[in-house]
Amino acid sequence: MNRSSFFLLVAVVLGLFLLTAGCLQAQSGPITPVTGAATPSPEVTSPSTPDIVGVWTGTSSGHIKTVGFRESAAHRYTITAQNGSAFTGYKEYTKADGVRYSENFSGVITSDGEISIIDHDDGSALGEFIGQDEIELRYIENEDTAVALLFHLKREKN
Repeated sequence: MNRSSFFLLVAVVLGLFLLTAGCLQAQSGPITPVTGAATPSPEVTSPSTPDIVGVWTGTSSGHIKTVGFRESAAHRYTITAQNGSAFTGYKEYTKADGVRYSENFSGVITSDGEISIIDHDDGSALGEFIGQDEIELRYIENEDTAVALLFHLKREKN
C-alpha cells in the first residue's frame, strides 16, 4: 500500500469515527421521541385581548376607615368603550350615607388578562378574570380615606 493510499484510508477512518462519535454520546434524562413540528410555548402565542364592553354588576366586601367593615350588593361598572387593551367607563355605587354616586375611570388589560383601573377622582383597582364573564377586583383608595374592597362582578347578559 503506497503512502498516499494509507493517508487516505486513515482520513476516511478518522472521519467516520468523528461522524459517529456525536451519535453515541450519553444522554441525560429520558429520551423523548420526535413527533411532527414543535409546539409553540404559551409565551410565544399570547391570547387576544377580550372584549369587556358592557355592564358588570356585583358585590363587594372590605373595610373603610370612616365606616368600618362593609358589604354591598349595589355595584355597577359600565365599560363604554374599548380600543385594544385600553378601556374607559364609569362606576355607580351607594355609599354608607345611602346616596348613589358615579365616577369615571380608565383602564387596561395585560396580555395575560390582568386588569388595572384608575378612577378619574381617586382610587385604583387591580384584578383578573375568574370566569369568562366574571372578574374580581381589589380596590384601594389613598391613605386619607383608607378604603380596601374586594369586588366580584359578573357581566350582564343582553
